Amino acid sequence: MNTLPSSERTFLYWLALAGLLALGATFFIHFGALQLFIEQDSSRLSLIILAGLVIATAHAGYCAYRLDRESAAAGALKTTTPGAASIPGSIALDYRDLARRFSAERHNLADSSTLSAYLEQRVHAGHASGWFVADLMIKLGLLGTVVGFIFMLNSVAQMETTDLNAAKLMLTQMSSGMRIALFTTLAGLSSGLILGIQYQLLDRSADRLFRKIVREVNAAPEREGKPVEND
Repeated sequence: MNTLPSSERTFLYWLALAGLLALGATFFIHFGALQLFIEQDSSRLSLIILAGLVIATAHAGYCAYRLDRESAAAGALKTTTPGAASIPGSIALDYRDLARRFSAERHNLADSSTLSAYLEQRVHAGHASGWFVADLMIKLGLLGTVVGFIFMLNSVAQMETTDLNAAKLMLTQMSSGMRIALFTTLAGLSSGLILGIQYQLLDRSADRLFRKIVREVNAAPEREGKPVEND
């Protein structure tokens, strides 16, 4: 029975994680937690954070699929003859062509380092944006905390009398600010954590893809009966 190599299972791992998230979202909605967020967070920051989580998770899924596809293309270099177009546009094929051009033109070590940097940038494409969104989620959660405390302090500052009704109104406004602080912090921290797990998975897969492409390209001259040149 044929099994996928570990470098081509990233999308499967992401699907497993997405399945757990979908299950969690089902319970989240079923037990009224989403409705609670809608009703209690008047700033709506927590809803913005949750919407961003859904979009960023979909982006992570696309990146996982792309990494698996590129890994399969790198493996196909073993059977792809020079000049063949069986895997057009793949990172591995582009890197192989550039490596051969660099080798033919006898570039120095600095140019080889540039080639490695190019490959690393290609395999990690889009990941920096994902990490930025994950960090943004946490900061939005902390921003909501500040907004909530501003609501609380504002209710205290506006209190001019000490009668019972004014005290009740102040406590109501303070509890509203506290709810904003708690809900946005919870949404921001949990969303940032979930996205961090996904993009950590993608980064590790991209590192494996980097090593695989370099290994396959370096092995190509041996399969063609040519000596391998080490920079």
